[in-house]
Amino acid sequence: MCRPLVRRIGKAAFSIYPIPVPQDVRIMSEMKPGFFKKSLAPLFIILLLIGAGSVFVLKVARKGVVETVINKNSALSLLLIFETDQKPASNQLLLWYPARGKAALMDIPSSMGIILKSANRMNSIDSIYNHRNPSRYVKEIGEYLKYPIDGWFVFDEKALSGTIDLLEGVQIFVPEPVVYQEGNITINLPGGSVRLDGDKALQYLRHAALAESYGEEISRRQSLAVSILAQLSRKSEFARNPDGASLLAAKPTSNYDLSTKKEIFKHLSRIDADTILLQFISGSFRMFEGRKVLFPYYDGELARDVIRQTAKALGTEDIAIVQKAAVTVEILNGSGEKGIATVASMLFESYGYKVVSVGNAPSFNYSKTIMYDNEGDKNALQQAAEVIGCRNFGDPSELSGARKADITIVIGKDFNGRYCVGQ
Repeated sequence: MCRPLVRRIGKAAFSIYPIPVPQDVRIMSEMKPGFFKKSLAPLFIILLLIGAGSVFVLKVARKGVVETVINKNSALSLLLIFETDQKPASNQLLLWYPARGKAALMDIPSSMGIILKSANRMNSIDSIYNHRNPSRYVKEIGEYLKYPIDGWFVFDEKALSGTIDLLEGVQIFVPEPVVYQEGNITINLPGGSVRLDGDKALQYLRHAALAESYGEEISRRQSLAVSILAQLSRKSEFARNPDGASLLAAKPTSNYDLSTKKEIFKHLSRIDADTILLQFISGSFRMFEGRKVLFPYYDGELARDVIRQTAKALGTEDIAIVQKAAVTVEILNGSGEKGIATVASMLFESYGYKVVSVGNAPSFNYSKTIMYDNEGDKNALQQAAEVIGCRNFGDPSELSGARKADITIVIGKDFNGRYCVGQ
């Protein structure tokens, strides 16, 4: 029996009993130090190989983004962010089928007011923007639209100007010369169809923010984005050349690596810019915490429906269905409700239609909304009818006066601002 060892500290005494040493511990203590080095070496090698393999798989996955999308004949969504003063001046969500060269652009206003999940409060989306890493910003937009955004390209002033100069400028129509000076902001643009270099394009981007109407602001922002894609298509030989692709890919920051950015630029040069569908988020502006904030109609459901239908249209084989921009619409108020035709026009423009005329019908006694196909294109009529859920069609010969558009819509009392109720 072991006698306890007693150690006194001051007036207290502590008994320390010897603890029996297990047999396996004694064996390990007798082993030479080199044993551990030899036995752990294979483990370190295995862990190193696993780590290297993970990095390799990640890089392969990144590099194969565009190829995978093409092979699956699926869509790629890319948020193009143009910055001024480290803030998003233009957000264009590119919905794109690389295998077909089809694309659409949805304008996402930075002033859009939503409930930010990451902040658990209502605010404009640009309130959480971080120009060094916009991942949180992009994620909030994707979650609000309920549509996954695969990646993002951020062009600050230097990157945007440099990209446009690499492409030898962009062609943009400016209705009349613009001369503006306030503080350190100077805008001096020639009028007409002009080619803008990088510096002038930056001025045009600032010019967009000074538009008198929301619609004009969107038009200018999207004109710049479309012009860049159009010029990229014209300079496709440069974009597909390894050196040219490298120069372009080095300009924007992105969640993709350089190799993937090069592939994306190569395939972006194949987009037919003339058939790009243009959409935007419609809503009403209200003052919120001292600034004008856009609150989307129907709590964003309209925007979500637009993006779903757009993605579906881009994925169809029927080319006519995706050419909404070429379909013109005339909207007449046949219900007598003030402003209802304007509401309907905003709705159709959100879906990419070109509304060329808004006015009053011969009478306000239309109980049901009715649509007329003035050009004999039944597919286009049916596609437009789905926007408002209309099933009532008339003979265009019944219309009086000159026909101003491909499709004429007379809004009846059954239209609730979104759908035709009861049809």
